[in-house]
Amino acid sequence: MKRFDVAVAGLGPTGAALACLLGQRGLSVIAFDKLPDLYPLPRAIGLDHEVMRVMQELGTVEAVLAYAAPYRPSEYRGADGALIKRLDMAAPPHAMGWAPNYVFNQPAFERALRARLAQLPSVETHLSSELLSFDDGAEAVALEIRHPHGTERHVARYLIGCDGGASPVRKRLGIPLNDLGFDEPWLVVDAQVHDDVLDRLPSTQVQYCEPQRPCTYVVGPGRHRRWELMVMPGDRLSNPVTEDELWPLLSRWIRPGEAELWRAATYRFHGLVAAEWRRGRVLLAGDSAHMTPPFMAQGMVAGIRDAHNLAWKLERVLRGTSGEALLDSYGIERRPHAEALVRTAIALGRVICEQDPAAAAARDTALLREQGGVVATTVRQAMTPGLRDGVVATDSPGAGELFPQPWVARAGESPARLDDLTGAVVRVIAAQPLREEERALLVPRAAALQGCVLAFGPGAVGALQHGAWQLDETAPLVQAWLEARGARFAIVRPDHCTFGTASTWEGLLALLERFEAALAAR
Repeated sequence: MKRFDVAVAGLGPTGAALACLLGQRGLSVIAFDKLPDLYPLPRAIGLDHEVMRVMQELGTVEAVLAYAAPYRPSEYRGADGALIKRLDMAAPPHAMGWAPNYVFNQPAFERALRARLAQLPSVETHLSSELLSFDDGAEAVALEIRHPHGTERHVARYLIGCDGGASPVRKRLGIPLNDLGFDEPWLVVDAQVHDDVLDRLPSTQVQYCEPQRPCTYVVGPGRHRRWELMVMPGDRLSNPVTEDELWPLLSRWIRPGEAELWRAATYRFHGLVAAEWRRGRVLLAGDSAHMTPPFMAQGMVAGIRDAHNLAWKLERVLRGTSGEALLDSYGIERRPHAEALVRTAIALGRVICEQDPAAAAARDTALLREQGGVVATTVRQAMTPGLRDGVVATDSPGAGELFPQPWVARAGESPARLDDLTGAVVRVIAAQPLREEERALLVPRAAALQGCVLAFGPGAVGALQHGAWQLDETAPLVQAWLEARGARFAIVRPDHCTFGTASTWEGLLALLERFEAALAAR
């Protein structure tokens, strides 16, 4: 019997990312999955700048970028084919240091995570392995795991269920899923389209909001194209879907011989959120905690957010620098955030899925009227909320928002992204150079939180002075962000979420005291 800090059940994107984040922090992890290898077909097709910052932290970003491309605008076309709505990502300079949205190849993404896992000596990975039972005790969770060579029993301080929408961990705990009122059957088709056909296809993402058959067209990386088609009454589609059934449905875009079909499967698009995300020493993450329709491309992204939120908190609790109550903030923060995004995706789905011709025409008229008769572009990032509760000073401007990652100048060196310079740690931020006495007060308190102090503005760029970095941005993202919120200071958590901001030195000291108390969580 071995003892581990954390057991991770399920090695999809969420579980693999969480195991990497924990292993990179030096925690002992046993991670296992019932499949003999990663799932070889694409499922998720969109990720965002939050995921890219996590990949940056893990050192896998270049491997991911090799199979990714910027996400193109989404055009919503109404019952008569006219444009009724448009979504796009924010323009440069990109606040998080990466393009806000990407399309990507999920199997390649997961291979990059698995390769990083293999490099981490404190992580023990098992495939073709299934969790048979667990017993949550006062000090640890007892695990019974069936491997190909037999059954083993181990102990972990915490068990994280990343085992998918049908999560055996969630079911064994008896935690229900709250249904947010969306349940629609869709067919998803992925294909590699021949080069001479690509120019004939739409150059951007299209939501065909047509009552006769709502459908979605997605431009993936390279020659990858995806179609999502609503299963209509009278359709007799079921898995496995045959090519004879598929080609007539795709004839609007491609014909036999113009593409290699990669995957075709029918799904029910759901909006579900688990009623609890933590029970004792067992927590849920990813699809085991929430499932969303794909209309915001946020399903996998939400799971990676779970992993990033949870990893730094588990580290503090396991190392004894925070009390166990800090883990309660995980569900307090992530559950409302995930639910808000699921509801937004459902609202977009309602726009797309209308099957009544009269109602669809009324929808188109109403959407155009709301935009003053001219379709305006909605920035996708504006649809993603910040955290509203938990380890967040909600009474300060900008609290709960993601803090920017600027490119920072370095004397005699090329500019670097901020996270590469500091790591994903607690950061105390000042919008101007600090006086010696201010540095002397802040540095030891930041160090006690395993963090650092950053002052932006002209000075000895990129130099560590008395425990504080003096930085200059190539574009004034941090200073502009603080100024827009009427602040001069900020405290940022290791997951890049802003704990809070302050406009005065006295306010910063009070904010720091509140942060220290929140992290103690005793």
